[in-house]
Amino acid sequence: MMHLCKIISLGFFPIGLLAQNAFEPPDFDITAALLQNGVDVSTIASLAGLSKRTTSSGGCSIACSSLKRIFGDAKVETREETAYTMAIDYFWSAQQKVAQPYCVFKPEEALDVSTMVLLSRLTQCPFAVRSGGHAAFAGASNIDGGITVLFERMKQITLSKDKKVASIGPGNLWYDIYTTLAKDNLAVVGGRVSGVGIGGLTTGGGISFFSNEYGWACDNVASYEVVTASGCIIEVSQKSYPDLYWALRGGGNNLALVTKFNLETVAHGPLMFGGQRRFLGSSFPAAIDAFVNLGTSIAKYPKAAQFLAIILDAATNTQIAIAELEYADPVAKPPVFEEYFNVQAFQDTTELNTLAYFTQQLNNSNPKGYRESFWTSSSKLDRDLVQFMFDATYEEFANIRDVAGILPANTFQIITVPQLEQMQKKGGNALGLSPSDGPILIINLSSRWDKAEDDARVLKANANIVRKMEAEAKRRNLVNDYIYMNYASQFQDVVGSYGESADKLRRIARKYDPTEVFQKLQPGYFKLQGPPNKNWP
Repeated sequence: MMHLCKIISLGFFPIGLLAQNAFEPPDFDITAALLQNGVDVSTIASLAGLSKRTTSSGGCSIACSSLKRIFGDAKVETREETAYTMAIDYFWSAQQKVAQPYCVFKPEEALDVSTMVLLSRLTQCPFAVRSGGHAAFAGASNIDGGITVLFERMKQITLSKDKKVASIGPGNLWYDIYTTLAKDNLAVVGGRVSGVGIGGLTTGGGISFFSNEYGWACDNVASYEVVTASGCIIEVSQKSYPDLYWALRGGGNNLALVTKFNLETVAHGPLMFGGQRRFLGSSFPAAIDAFVNLGTSIAKYPKAAQFLAIILDAATNTQIAIAELEYADPVAKPPVFEEYFNVQAFQDTTELNTLAYFTQQLNNSNPKGYRESFWTSSSKLDRDLVQFMFDATYEEFANIRDVAGILPANTFQIITVPQLEQMQKKGGNALGLSPSDGPILIINLSSRWDKAEDDARVLKANANIVRKMEAEAKRRNLVNDYIYMNYASQFQDVVGSYGESADKLRRIARKYDPTEVFQKLQPGYFKLQGPPNKNWP
């Protein structure tokens, strides 16, 4: 059901004037907007006494009881219910499971989401939203004492008549998306880990196996269905709302709640090449050469994708490098990877298989339930800097080798010139990158461990690695300030790293969300004015 949005005010501001500067009037009438959604506030005792534009002291109790009254037990779960506990336990990282929301809300359509946003505004009860729940740090998509919205029932996947666009609900994980589209020999530019959700990955950027040919996931969104801060349900495209469309492509959760992603499809057969080659320390220099050489010559091979990760097997103190290699066509041992094949490996899992299969293999290395931390940093691509970072990473990993359950990793990736060129299509995205910046080296530090008592040590080690990379990049004149949202820690200022795009994002947010609903009432994850936690370890 598409809710036709009417910007409802108390009548003091002509809508014609409003449209020039903002998406809602200063005297926006929340209760009238709820009535438009079929919710008569006067019939709900706990809501009836609330002013249209004032705050409430018992906000979350009122909000959750009102959601129960409107939607029933099937869509709203509270702390005493078994389904509530199961919902919280689903989060990927142990840190995310700590927060205990006042209630859990499971919408089934955009109109449900619209009503939740308006109730949040009326009661001033904060909320968080989960697509796949794969963020690492506490509070990213779960909220203590507020409303945690789970999109798990919004899992539609449909194709347009010409099969050029797939309309995908925000509750979908990439495995479900890929297996569904494979029936029509199609795919979309999306995530590489099967258990990750479409929501956070796509609004944060979204590196894909297909990125060297088509760009990132956010660059291949035809349009979005979103719920705005005023509860409006609108379809956002380059034609309908070009500024908001631009902002949603990398702006995270700062602009609106996406209730449908309309993604451009790509032709993709049943099989592709993929898998890993694993190397011991003596092969590291040659593996680095292969990584850098492919990153600089990738324009000739748009079907190819790679990353190079290093891990420490703490139990045996073994240093291991892992080259993840993909080629979008079913070519056994594609010549593009010849340099990698010539590096001595102790294990090779490369084969022809399905896209969904390869995302499952990567998902198997990301099990749920551990304490997790992500960090990132970027620079101009440079072979000697990669070697420096291998050494610096292992220096810090040695300091946390005795942490219970520790598995530290650092994944090296390249934002190639072809990727950066694709980012400029459809008016560009919000990330603030240009082809002249490339190729860009980007790292994803990811550690998992068992006990909260070791948090400080692990965070400190990862922060030190980032500091070392930034200092060495500066010394070598290789600085790039970009911080990739989907890999960032809670201590990193993602939006601030976007350069001039950051100011543009803030202007657009003020237009569509003048009361800062998505800054104040949805406080989690990466906001427009700085990192979630400003106290670096």
